[in-house]
Amino acid sequence: MRAILIYSKRGGACFVPHVALSAIFSRSALRANLKLTMTQGFSPRAKISFAPELPAGVVALNEPVEIYFDDAQVLPENLQEIFNAALPDGFAINRIYFPDTNLSLGKLCYQAVYLIRSSRISPEDLQRLLLEFYADEILRLEIENENDWLNLLIKNPAKNGIGLFVKKLISENLIQGWQDMNIVRESIGNFHGKFFVNEIGSVNID
Repeated sequence: MRAILIYSKRGGACFVPHVALSAIFSRSALRANLKLTMTQGFSPRAKISFAPELPAGVVALNEPVEIYFDDAQVLPENLQEIFNAALPDGFAINRIYFPDTNLSLGKLCYQAVYLIRSSRISPEDLQRLLLEFYADEILRLEIENENDWLNLLIKNPAKNGIGLFVKKLISENLIQGWQDMNIVRESIGNFHGKFFVNEIGSVNID
């Protein structure tokens, strides 16, 4: 039984590395008495997959994780509540889908929305630098005047990682490091359909 859980990670949870996420979700499922489908082979593991990875320190508001539950298990109606109670602090399930498509999670995650600002670079200069770096991969780039965040909608998030942009800023001595940036991945997925669109309204991230 395939499910796509849309989760957020905030606070200290945003520093959890991508490689640790599978263990976090599989162990949380065990704590919640949920049986997961295991892979075949010499080292079976829970059948779980994630969206293109984020650098440690980037807050995420709507991230998909694909989990396969044991077909013999009847999932509880309050699955979201049960899973949330078992997750570590900073993680939360926003909603759950049972998709009717055979497309893999990687193929569904072909656009992403980021909120970006810097303590060392003005919004106008940051906008120019983003346009120069990502060029035609950008679908939307706007300055939100009320708080100087840049709203970036970009194609191919697996290829166009936000970490590459930050590394370029560091290499050109425009910033000293990640501490000079505030980055939030607001959502990721398919923005022409129902998957992974931010449905929870505006979120205060200041």
